[in-house]
Parts: sequence; structure tokens; C-alpha cells
Amino acid sequence: MSAPAPLQLRLCMFLNYCAYAIQLNSVGIAVLQTQRSFGVSLVEASTLAFYKGLGILGGALIAGSFLKRIGYKRAMLIALGASAAVLVAVPLFVSFTAVKVVFLVTGLSYGLMKVALYSTVGLISPGKKEHASLLSFVESFYKIGSLLTFVMFAAFTNNEDPHSTSWSYAYSVLAVLMLAAFFLLYPTPLDESSVREDPAKPLYLPILEMVRLAITPVAITLGFLVFACIVTEHGFINWLPTFNHKVMGLVPSLGIQLAGLYAVCAIIGRVSVGFVLRRVAWFPVLVACLAGATVVLIVGLLAVRSVPLAAIANWREAPLAVFLLPVTGLFIGPIWPVMHSAALTSLPVARHNTLASLSVVFSSTSGAIGTPLLGVVFQHYGGVAALAALLGPLAIMAVGVVALRRVKQTAVA
Repeated sequence: MSAPAPLQLRLCMFLNYCAYAIQLNSVGIAVLQTQRSFGVSLVEASTLAFYKGLGILGGALIAGSFLKRIGYKRAMLIALGASAAVLVAVPLFVSFTAVKVVFLVTGLSYGLMKVALYSTVGLISPGKKEHASLLSFVESFYKIGSLLTFVMFAAFTNNEDPHSTSWSYAYSVLAVLMLAAFFLLYPTPLDESSVREDPAKPLYLPILEMVRLAITPVAITLGFLVFACIVTEHGFINWLPTFNHKVMGLVPSLGIQLAGLYAVCAIIGRVSVGFVLRRVAWFPVLVACLAGATVVLIVGLLAVRSVPLAAIANWREAPLAVFLLPVTGLFIGPIWPVMHSAALTSLPVARHNTLASLSVVFSSTSGAIGTPLLGVVFQHYGGVAALAALLGPLAIMAVGVVALRRVKQTAVA
């Protein structure tokens, strides 16, 4: 690993990740708003997560095959430009189909950008602790973007007219942010000479390398962890707005705003862990996070049982459970960057691109499966059952973290 990168490059990475977080985390809000504006069913609206996941999967496969030829910086610029273009078009052609298209295209761009960004972190981090700390800070800005999602879309939500499409104008603001990230990154230098791929290298070799890495213990273990983490995080991010509205009785705008508390807690968790990791090993940090998330989720669900349904428009009247459930983000938020850093640093820097691509493939598949499944549980068994189901993936992560430690110990030996 090389010397630390200039502050300008780090700021570019933070802003890029923040911009995509706003867009991708709006899928939960879009699920709610498309039901109101276009009259689609809850299950049909939840397919937006499938289109997002399909796009991310495509972007990850492209990155895994061609990223070193394209270049990390150039890939991020392409992703930002394509995303800005499609986001501008949403308010002009607003419909359920248009929303599906925007999640497909921005998902594709994100898949490409994320692999490039993760690979860049490996390129500029001088050691394992620095890698874990920087990745945690980068992911903190993803959660800042998640929070801004709720604030931005709540500002454009019309509570009086359920058929209003005013919420679609939030995508225009997001397009401006994507362009700002593009023009900030464009002049920023990044030395990629150490990982640049030989143009004469056959195109099938990167794909073959990805397949070979996919059957290694570290990739298999990371795959299970990614699946469980994505289902858990997306369960809260995508369904808390609908849960607050349909189960807790909050008006849509307030439900969206208070769901944003999950992002606030996740930001605090990731930033705090970013400092903790400079002194504490990754394994006890993950164990503490999983235990804390489980306890808070159980207590939060128990508090929901006695909540009466009522139309609530003031946050002071909101039930305790509305504030308690998002606290799980304090513990769930840090899990993703820490487990990825642990897995990536078990490999040479030149292979980070391939493992990051596999991670995005795993995550896109998990998101495409997990969110609609929770939608089915939500519709047929209720919101409490849907959130209670998240105890399952938390248990899977506990097993996966122990397995990852053994894999790393074996690699060192």
C-alpha cells in the first residue's frame, strides 16, 4: 500500500459516496410515494429494489471485468455523468416506469463507482488499520447521504394530495449534486500506475480471476456476511417509512423524516468506530455491534405492541417505538465497512478490485431478494413481523464474523 492520498481526493470520495447514498436510499421513499401517486400495490412498488439491484449487479460485473482497463477515476466520472443525465429526466417523464428506469441506470452506475472507490481506498491506504479507518469514514458519508435522502424527499412531499408527484423534483436536486461531484473529481489527481492492467492481457482473464476468487473461503464467507448485512440494513432503510406510516400512524412526511433517525444513528456509529478501529481490533468491534443491534431491535419491537393506530402529524406525539427502532443503526451501521476491510486486507492490493466486485454482486443480489421478501411479509403478516424477521440475518452475521476471523487466521498462518 502506498502513502496516504491528498485531502482533495478523500473529499471527492466522500462526496461521490454521499451522492449515491441519497439516490439509492430513496427506494424506500419511492415505494411509499409510487403507491400514493400511481396507485400501484405494495408488492409491485417493492420491485423498485429489484431494478436497483439488477443495475448494481450489471455495474459490478462490468467493473470486475474492465475496471483496471477503464481506470478507477475514469469509471467514477462515467458513473456520475450517466446518473446526472437520467435523474434530470425523472420529473419530465414522471411515471412508475420512469422511476424503475432511474433506479436501473443509477444502480448500474453505482455498481461501477463503488468497486472503483473501494479499490481506490486499498490503493491509497498505507496499512490495515488505516484501511479500516478510512473505509469506515467513507461509509459514514454514505449514511450522511441516507439522512439527506429523508430530509430532501420529505421537503418535496405533499401530504394533502396523495396523487401529487411533487416528490419527483427531489431528483432534480440530486442531479445537481451528481454534477458537482463530477466537476470536483475531474481535476483531482490519482496515481493508478501500480494497478493499471496491460492492454494486451486477454479480456477473459479478469472474469476467470473473479470466478476463481469466488470459490475461496474469504469470498464465500464475505458473501454470507454481505447477504445478511444487506437484508438487515435495507430492511430498516426501505421499510421504516412505510412502517411509520401504516403501522405507527404517522403522516407520510413525518414518517419519512423520523425514519431518517436510522441514518443519524448509523452516521454516529460509523464515525465513532472509525476512531475506535485505530486502537481496537475489528473482531470485538463487530461482536459488540451485533449484540447491541439485537438487543435494541427486540426492545423496540416489544414497544410496538401497545401502540394505538392514530393519525400523527407532530413528532412530539409519536410513540416511543418510532424513536427506538432507528437506534439499531448505531450498531448495524459500522458492520458493513468493518467486515469489508477485514476481508479486503486479507488479500494483496491488486486483488481488492476483484473482491470488491464480488461484494457488489453479492449485495445487489441480496438487495433484490431481501426487500421484496420483506414486502411480502409486511403485506401478509404486518410490519412488526417484517422487522422481527431481521433477527434471522443478524444471527447469520454472528456466525459469519466468527468464520471470517478463522479465515484470516488461516491466511496469516
